[in-house]
Amino acid sequence: MEPIMSSGKKQFTKRGSDFGRNKKQARTNVHASGTKPLIKEESELPGLLKQTKEPLILVLDCIQDPHNLGACLRSANGAGVDAVIIPKDRSVPVTQTAISVSCGGAIHTPIFRVTNLARTLDQLKEHGICVAGTSDHKGTRNLYEADLTGPLALVLGSEAKGIRELTMKKCDLLLKIPMAGFVECLNVSVATGVCLFEVVRQRQVGAC
Repeated sequence: MEPIMSSGKKQFTKRGSDFGRNKKQARTNVHASGTKPLIKEESELPGLLKQTKEPLILVLDCIQDPHNLGACLRSANGAGVDAVIIPKDRSVPVTQTAISVSCGGAIHTPIFRVTNLARTLDQLKEHGICVAGTSDHKGTRNLYEADLTGPLALVLGSEAKGIRELTMKKCDLLLKIPMAGFVECLNVSVATGVCLFEVVRQRQVGAC
């Protein structure tokens, strides 16, 4: 009996080792396949806006951390965002880390890297899109009291400084997330998820 038990134990250990190795390889294969972000040319943005009846656009003004960018892209895709706009300068590029953290969001959501963000916001407004910024200290409208059911571009700023002054001037309204505790603000990726899914909630209620 002892040799059989010993053999069985060794076999179990080997199979367990193979299982762990195969599982790790499977994860590697998933991340290795189709890892190119869906980067679009800036000139393609007007065409996308014309094709979309009530667009929901996420604008990320100078995000610095690839993990935050990836998390924002993940929330954007989950909320059905039509496009994500980020400036080419002073913003982290869509790195492999951002792609991995996005869990497919960077691959399946159109991303536009624009030269002049202020000009792009003017372009959105010309297409009848309301530009709503977010600010912890300068926000004047409670997120949950604002009407976010129409065509909307939601703007969130960098981790340290928030939305830039020029970007803020282009916004039609400034939203704030009400905070109940000691903490004054949320991480930008968390705030992105909160804001986007409030838009989703309002649109679903309005459709009923």
